Amino acid sequence: MSEEISELVLEALGGEASDPPKTQRIFTNRDLDFESIEAIGFDMDYTLAVYKQAAMEQLSLDVTVEKLLAQGYPESLSSLRVDLDFAMRGLIVDKQEGNLLKLDRHGYVGRAFHGHRRMSSSERTTMYSAQRIGQDPDRFAWADTLFALPEITVFAKVVELIDSAPELFAPGEVPSYAEAWHDVRAAIDLAHQDDSIKREIKARPGDFLDDDPDLAITLHKLRSSGKKLFLLTNSYYPYSKVLMSHLLDGRLPAYESWESFFDWIIVGSKKPSFFDAGRQFLEIDPDTGEPNGEAVDVPLRGKVYQGGAREGLQDALAMPGDSVLYVGDHIYGDIVKSKKSSSWRTALVLSDLEHELAVRDRYRSALEEIESLTRLRNQLAEESGDQRNLLRQIDKLEPDMLNDVVGDGVLTNEECEALREKGVQASRRRYERLKRHHERVHDRLKEVRKEVGAAFNPYWGSVFSERYDTSLFGAQVENYACIYTSRVSNFRFVSAARKFHAPHGSLPHW
Repeated sequence: MSEEISELVLEALGGEASDPPKTQRIFTNRDLDFESIEAIGFDMDYTLAVYKQAAMEQLSLDVTVEKLLAQGYPESLSSLRVDLDFAMRGLIVDKQEGNLLKLDRHGYVGRAFHGHRRMSSSERTTMYSAQRIGQDPDRFAWADTLFALPEITVFAKVVELIDSAPELFAPGEVPSYAEAWHDVRAAIDLAHQDDSIKREIKARPGDFLDDDPDLAITLHKLRSSGKKLFLLTNSYYPYSKVLMSHLLDGRLPAYESWESFFDWIIVGSKKPSFFDAGRQFLEIDPDTGEPNGEAVDVPLRGKVYQGGAREGLQDALAMPGDSVLYVGDHIYGDIVKSKKSSSWRTALVLSDLEHELAVRDRYRSALEEIESLTRLRNQLAEESGDQRNLLRQIDKLEPDMLNDVVGDGVLTNEECEALREKGVQASRRRYERLKRHHERVHDRLKEVRKEVGAAFNPYWGSVFSERYDTSLFGAQVENYACIYTSRVSNFRFVSAARKFHAPHGSLPHW
């Protein structure tokens, strides 16, 4: 059998013809037997429907600024343009101080910006070393979705205006940082609620959606392997219909419309409360896009519903919870909440991963150097510390003690002092050599880390790491996502019998 025919047979049977590029792989945090997964659910926004980030952010930013200007904010905001590097998923907003924070997995603030000004190490330490960051929702807000990035950009600019140009605000109406954050959040929420943003996207979906030609065939392959599919999105039916029609209608002749790809369709689900609420499902009239008044506890296959709750959907699926895989992009609303409230397995879609993996591939040698230099720096730090301690001990030796240890009690005090001084000098020279070597290694490590960090993001570095550890966002991915990947269509490479195996960790003493 020729290689080409073999691949076609494997494709037809749902097998894996070859290993995909690393940027299209699925990564595993917890073992998952894909063959045991009987149903797969999908979020829509940034999961099935991936937005062109620059266009989406600029639209959101423009609409938000328009609403802020109507409230009396300075006209200079109208010139604000998107900087795709500045706002990053996984940041924390300190509403009280007007700061943006990036934390490592232990909650240590590794980087911080006040507006667009990077804060110094001493500023960060003074402000944040004595508290647990993010525990007070009145003070801290999480930016954990791509939808949240425009508000980060706008808030940073407003903070700058408050600090440097308060005269641009109406007399007596300069907001506090917390008030500014509330105004920005309210403006962007209103933009979503009054259809200001979605109206533009519905009118020109091609301008805002990343058209993935492999999405339809991926969903078909999953269905062909015997898995049931469902759509579970917070977006309402009219908007969902436009986006999903654009992405799926007419892509495969076996599917009459985009609805045909899914066994159940749930819109306006109000995640994360969907996972533990007790709401009924309201049937949607596809012609009007509005509920037709029929409310049920368990949704029927082949119909469209609004609202509802996980328990009712679980009854409709009629399978164990751990046979369901839910795929979404929102670390809290899709992944953390579903993981904590059910036995559903979870898959996180991270479009950031493609850039991350591309940079890691391009800077492979530099990353290996960082790893090697880090080990050497730690070793030198330990040896320097031991030598410094030894130097202190020798320096404090009394003549009679030194005489007892090395002179068998026959050395004079002058001889003991000369011997002690000789030991001090030798120990000091070794300590100084170690110290200089440590400084050179530290400087080189700092230089390489800065170069590689700028390749990931010139402001924040890698979204998945901070300082010398995993970032807080990266730790959430590790803790709550069973598997993760850059886009849904990467599942086309996965056999229905695939067993995802995680690299099993161990405690440091193992």
